[in-house]
Formats: sequence, C-alpha cells, structure tokens
Amino acid sequence: MAVSSSQKISGNGISGAPVRAEVDNPRRGGGPAGHVAGDAVGEAGGDMEGDPGGDPGGDRQAEDLRAECQALRRQLDAARDGALFAEALEAVSEAIVIYDADGRLVTCNRNFRDLYGYSEEEARPGVHFAELGRIDVERGHVVVGDEHGGDDYLERKAEYRRKLEGSFIVQLKDGRWLKTTDRPMSGGGFVSVQVDITELKRNEEVFRKAMEHAEAAARTKSEFLANISHDLRTPLNAILGFSEMVLGEVSGPFENEAYRGYLKNIHKGGQLLLSIVNDILDTAKLDSGKYGLHPERFDPVALTEEVLATFTPVARDKALRIGVTVPPEGVPAIVTDRRALIQIMNNLVSNACKHTNSEGSIDLRWRLVEGGAGDEGLEFSVADNGVGMAADLVARIGEPFLADGSATALRGERGTGLGFYICTKLVDLLGGSLSVDSTPGEGTMVSVQWPLESLVPDFPS
Repeated sequence: MAVSSSQKISGNGISGAPVRAEVDNPRRGGGPAGHVAGDAVGEAGGDMEGDPGGDPGGDRQAEDLRAECQALRRQLDAARDGALFAEALEAVSEAIVIYDADGRLVTCNRNFRDLYGYSEEEARPGVHFAELGRIDVERGHVVVGDEHGGDDYLERKAEYRRKLEGSFIVQLKDGRWLKTTDRPMSGGGFVSVQVDITELKRNEEVFRKAMEHAEAAARTKSEFLANISHDLRTPLNAILGFSEMVLGEVSGPFENEAYRGYLKNIHKGGQLLLSIVNDILDTAKLDSGKYGLHPERFDPVALTEEVLATFTPVARDKALRIGVTVPPEGVPAIVTDRRALIQIMNNLVSNACKHTNSEGSIDLRWRLVEGGAGDEGLEFSVADNGVGMAADLVARIGEPFLADGSATALRGERGTGLGFYICTKLVDLLGGSLSVDSTPGEGTMVSVQWPLESLVPDFPS
C-alpha cells in the first residue's frame, strides 16, 4: 500500500513541511521491500510524535516509514563499508584470502588469484579450499617442503594449522617460496595472507654462499700464516741462539768491541721479529679455532712471579719498579690453561713496560672480587703510571692491528698491534672478561676477571 503524507521525516519526528515520498512495503502490499520512489504530497498536520490530535493510523505509518528509512540507511552504510573493504583488499601488495568455518572461500583479492593462476570462476566465493588444492596439483603448484627441510614437513604444517601462530614458509615445485600467515577470525574461519618471497630467498642464498667463501678464505689465510710462521721461527731461533753465544764470548773474547754493539742490535731485532711471528701465529690459531686449551691446577701468584722474572732486563734498562700485590688471605690455586694465562700476562706486562716512562712503576695484582650477580670472582690486573690512552683508543681495545694512534706508535715503538687483540681472544676463551681504565698522562689499568667457580671448582661457597 502506498503511503502519502504531507509530513517531513526528521530526526525528531515529522514536521509540517511537504515532501514527496512513497514507500512500498510488502507488509502493507505494494512493491519490493526497501523500494523508495513515487510521490506523495500533503499538508502539515501537526507533530505526529505526541500530538494528541493526530491520527493513530498515521502514527503507525510514520513509524513504519522511519524504520524503513533506517533499514535502508544501514544497508547503504554496509554497502559503502563493503566497497571500501573491497577497494582496500585490492590495494594491498599481499595475496589475501578469507575462508569461513567450513573452509569455503568468502573473498579474495586479485593478488591471490595471480599468485596461483586462478581465474575468477575458479576462486569464486563458496568454493572449498580443497578444490583449489586440486587445481594446484593439476598445475604443478605443489609444496615440496618448508624452509627447515626434512621429512617432517607435514607434521610442522599440521601443527601450524592447529595453532595458527606465526608464519609458515614453503617451497613450491616450480622453485617459488611462499610465506603464509594465517589468523583465526572471531566469527569462525580464518584469513590467510600470502607473499612470494622467492627473491628474498635467492638473496639469502647469495649471502650464505658469500659468507661461506669469506670463511673459507679466512681459514686459508689463517692456515697460511700458521705455516709461514712456523717456517720463520726456525731460522730466527738460530739467529737468536748464535748471537747470544757470541755475546757471551763462548769461544773467546771479542777482538773488536764494535762488533758487540752490532750483535746486540742483531739480537734485539731477532727478538722483535720473533715476537711478531709469534703474535701472527697465535692470531691465526685463535681466528681458526685451533687454539687448544689444556687446563691444569697451579698457583697463580707463583706463575705471576715467574712471568715477572722474564722482564728483569727491561725493568733494569728503564729503571722500572715492577711488583706483585696479593691480599693478606692470598688467592686459591686455579684450574685453567697455564700457557694461555702466561701469554695474557706477558702481553699485558709488555704493553705496560712500553707505555711507562723511565723510573715508572707497574703493579701486578691478584684479588677476590664480588661479581655483578653477587657471585665471587677472581681478578688479575696490571696497573702502570705511564702515558695512558685517550678514550677513543680505549673504546677500540680488542681490534686487531691497533697500533696507529696509540702512545706506543707516537713514541716510535711500533708493534703489530695484536697484543690486546690476542689478550681479548684468550680471555674470552678462558671464560673471562677484560676491561681497561686509562687516563692520558696518568696511566692505565687493565683488569681481567673470571667467575671464581670457573677457575676454582672446589672453592667453598
């Protein structure tokens, strides 16, 4: 039944302004529900909301008309939202598909169809994903495994489908790699976002091969350095040995004292060259992972005094005061690699001697300390009152070939710059940590600290 009214529908009711409106409602007869057309013209008859003089039938008709308009507005809003969703779905770069709780396709975008080569008819709403899987098999778009490889791919896939957490990366028979991210929806079903990551996988493979080549080159370099260092040490030991014999006048006194100075220079140069060769050999071993450890129990203080004795000539030449400081209660015997600890001490004390001016002092200290987590630790430190280092140089401690810019280099006592690098590697190998505290013009203290339980397994807690 067509309803004509002279009232204007508003948010608060119906006013008296004339309008043209006709609503056909199947409940009242007429055309399809929701059809708004036609015309009806009338005059204002008062506010039909609450006007006691109004027609009760007209009130009902107005309410029906208002309900029809609201329903139409909701339909229009839903249609507009659906259009926005469809536009957004097509705008994203990923392939997106939504399945309902029964596994039937609700909607998908063009990227999804293009990814698998589906036509619009094949990837139509209502088609079951099993049917799409059948099409994939026919076209060879089958999964041959995931990024982890192995025969348990199907188990991992089933586990992923159960949880729908994270992402799942698979490789297709045609060589492509796809990354799938599925998430459940509140009303049942799930949404699946799929991306072709073949190019990313290819780049990863190129990077992996480059890393393998670089590691192989590093191993070759380390093996070469180790071999050549061994070959160099043999003649160097002969030079040092015979020069010491001549300086000691084993076969008789010098007839010309000028030769003594020459031999001292030869011996000093041979020692420096041997030190460089040893540093290179140790670096090669550490970098290649071939530096073997042989733990044994020993007294660290007694070992320190043995190391210190080898620096007596240097201390005498520069009038250095070098001593060992131990707490009154002493320190316990430790279990670690004796050779590695000797090398750490040698490098740190040698570095301190180079950086300390004549008549300076160097102190080697052992003490028990509290660790960061409240556990006890054992600390060995070498402190000097030498030239010190700038903050930017301290920050680079541990880099190989750290010679340029150091106080040693500025004073013309250049070395390989491997001493600290070897120390940091050995300290790390022994399970410790190394720290440096230095002030230019005042001195440097290098501390090495280990958890006590790692060096003294049977130490009472």
